[in-house]
Amino acid sequence: MKIWTIHVSDDYQKVNTKNSSDLESIKKAGRGNSLLADWQPIELITYQEGDSGDVLIFQGGSLALIVNRFVKDIIQPLVANEAEFLELHYQNQDYYLINVTNVVECIDYEKSVPNDYGSFDDEVFLPDKVQNQSVFKTVNTKHNLGDFPIVSVTTYVSDELKQAIEQAEIKGIYFRLAWTDSTEPIVEHNPRIRATSRKDIEAHIEQHYGRITGCISGASNNAGDAEIYLAAPGSHLPFQTLVTYGNSFWRGMIPAGHNTGYAELVVHLPPDAQLTAEQWEQSPYAWVVRMLRHFGSEIMQRGYWIGQWLVYPHQNEDNLSDSYREMFSLNGLPAHTTLIPYDTNTDYCGVMVVPPYPGSAEAFKMTYRDEGVADPEEWPIYFQTLLPLYAEEIKYYFVNGQEKTVEQLMSRGIDALFDLRRERLI
Repeated sequence: MKIWTIHVSDDYQKVNTKNSSDLESIKKAGRGNSLLADWQPIELITYQEGDSGDVLIFQGGSLALIVNRFVKDIIQPLVANEAEFLELHYQNQDYYLINVTNVVECIDYEKSVPNDYGSFDDEVFLPDKVQNQSVFKTVNTKHNLGDFPIVSVTTYVSDELKQAIEQAEIKGIYFRLAWTDSTEPIVEHNPRIRATSRKDIEAHIEQHYGRITGCISGASNNAGDAEIYLAAPGSHLPFQTLVTYGNSFWRGMIPAGHNTGYAELVVHLPPDAQLTAEQWEQSPYAWVVRMLRHFGSEIMQRGYWIGQWLVYPHQNEDNLSDSYREMFSLNGLPAHTTLIPYDTNTDYCGVMVVPPYPGSAEAFKMTYRDEGVADPEEWPIYFQTLLPLYAEEIKYYFVNGQEKTVEQLMSRGIDALFDLRRERLI
């Protein structure tokens, strides 16, 4: 018996609700509760262009499963009372949000390996509990986050349902093996350490960010110190761009269901910055190099999730840990914490992880290759763009939340936002 997780490919059309008031209704799906009785159809709008297929991706890369009528007609008879199909409208077509209501208490706690997020790094199921379950979510009642059950954000499907979906040649859905009761060895994919070819990274940089003009060595010879490539400004990307090489050798901590564990970092400098590999320490932008090194060693390698729109203040380790927890509570920065400028040459005190600049949208994800051959079973490498923020902008984010902060920043324009010589926007 095999159990799989079901996912939507990142390459497809991304959408959001037309009315912000409908956003909460979307968020309620996936918690295991029935919503069909009170559901009203929701209108969707395009958030980001992508491939056309049988699925849509909700803004932020959430695990919401949005499918067209073709997919609904295939899946609905197979899941019976285990899921609901909640009506959505997009570009004069009917789509459906799959709301899985079948929550199964099936985790073998003695054999599973928990993580700090209320989920598991290695999840083992009780065979008799998952037998004959076509689609389901799990519930964790033995975590250390409090006295409440945690329903998985991940959706699990049986081998039979997976095969039915694959035979229908549905475009945009893929699966990953979550568990099997077979004693046969399983090929390990997405290992903790995975080397990435320098040739592949350089080709990706040259194609999407600009001509490589140099490479700054790591701070030491330790494997954990990434190198930093310098890419010249071009017609499609009006910046000098810094791109790390080496952070993606380690799989970072991510919530269940995400595939962003391998990542490199990107920062854009003014086109006339003229940072060089030989004289970078004398540049007024030397702090950016040190910031990239610090982010890789003190944030990525310490196990923080590098998610889109999340903010990481420049703080000591204890304060950053407190701030990271508060980021999701809207209680503001902890009173005892201090925001530290990266350097005497700058007032920037932290970064936000943002989508790529429009001129380099295709640079966000690079297919992993093993000796030059693409491996679809392996997670890709994500190039996460860091946007430096001032103290006032960071404090606003922690008090008012992600959505309002992004609206404030974006209202000034993309080019103004990416200008490192910009004034405070909040």
